[in-house]
Amino acid sequence: MLALATDCASGLSAQEKIARFKQLDSEAETAMQQHRASEAVRLYEDAVCLVPNSARGYYGLGVAQAAAGDFLKARESLRTADRLQPATGMPLVMQVRVNFSLGDMDTLKDNLREAAARFPHDADLHTTLARFLAEQNLFVLALAEALRADQGSDDWNSKVQLAILENTVGAHEDAIQNALAIEQNHQLPEQARGAAAGIAGLSYESLHKPDQAVHYLNEAIQLDPAQDNSYLALADLFEQQQKYPDAVNVLKQARAHVPDSNAVLLALGADLVRAEQYKEGLEALRELLQKAPDTPEAYIAIADAARRTGDAAQEVGALRELERRKPDYPMIHVLLARAMLNQQPPEYQRILDELSIAAKKDPNDSDVYFLQGKVYVALGRYDQALPALQHSIELRPTEPSPYYQLARVYQKLGKAELAKEQFERVKFLESANAK
Repeated sequence: MLALATDCASGLSAQEKIARFKQLDSEAETAMQQHRASEAVRLYEDAVCLVPNSARGYYGLGVAQAAAGDFLKARESLRTADRLQPATGMPLVMQVRVNFSLGDMDTLKDNLREAAARFPHDADLHTTLARFLAEQNLFVLALAEALRADQGSDDWNSKVQLAILENTVGAHEDAIQNALAIEQNHQLPEQARGAAAGIAGLSYESLHKPDQAVHYLNEAIQLDPAQDNSYLALADLFEQQQKYPDAVNVLKQARAHVPDSNAVLLALGADLVRAEQYKEGLEALRELLQKAPDTPEAYIAIADAARRTGDAAQEVGALRELERRKPDYPMIHVLLARAMLNQQPPEYQRILDELSIAAKKDPNDSDVYFLQGKVYVALGRYDQALPALQHSIELRPTEPSPYYQLARVYQKLGKAELAKEQFERVKFLESANAK
């Protein structure tokens, strides 16, 4: 417990203490709303000094201390609040959050066990815990909390949450069973049935049953056409099957019902490009960038369209804009080097400069050394191409392209047997990859 001043309530009557506590509590809440956590801590410390048996005061203090980043003190304040008011689970919920921030997973699990023992039928509490744990990718713990919530509630939200978590942790059959129980209940709102149908579709997709997946994702769209997730999931399924026109049709339908979804607009633009509808695809992607100019996937899709249409200048331009906005974007310098190789005539030294930067950022990227090898081959610098290509092969021995370039180098160096050996490896790897 906090070491508080002994004279904080000096000279005040009991009624005055309560009035002053309420004033401090109100001021602290305002400070928290305005993100002045340190001030809120001070105000709550004064409040609990006035009324040391106030669970509300210690709970507010713990929340403020957590917001200020003092998690150890926050945990102690929340424990005090829990001791003073054991009938409510909120101090335990906040302790879970604080212990996650502290990285204290053992104590976090103790909190969860205590919540299960003390509040076995509090569906709202366990749903709240499940949602938080899922947000932190602690899916097994989240699933356990969702199961507890399901036992204590007939609320469809908790049952949908359970099915989502079951799908996430790979319990796809259980997810389907729980989802279809909701989807087939015509007394529930269509929103609930649509969400459940979507989960069933995703679970069937994970079980490699695309026909059932398509059926339930379509049903999810019909039941709740205002949600973009089902459209995106169905389009993604068609993308995996390389049915890009089908994906485009789904996403155009989504645009009609969810016109403000940037996720839909991005997916539509990318799939239009894959379907070789370049003009319309570029229009969609540029529309997205007008609304959300820091969307890296849009620049990648524009570069993809440019590469497919042989417009190397536009490809490089899109990637340069991405580099300007997101300089740490993964593999940006490799992507730029590959695009610059398509320009005529290629500026080889600038390409090598890009690859030098890429090698410093990720020395284990085999593409860096493969592209270096290609540049050295083009320049006739075979002695430099040789170690670059060999290192690329060391990093990714199942990729046939470096072997092909290496064979060309051996040919140029007059090493016919070594060249033949590399060509044989290319044939073997291409045959293996085709199976």
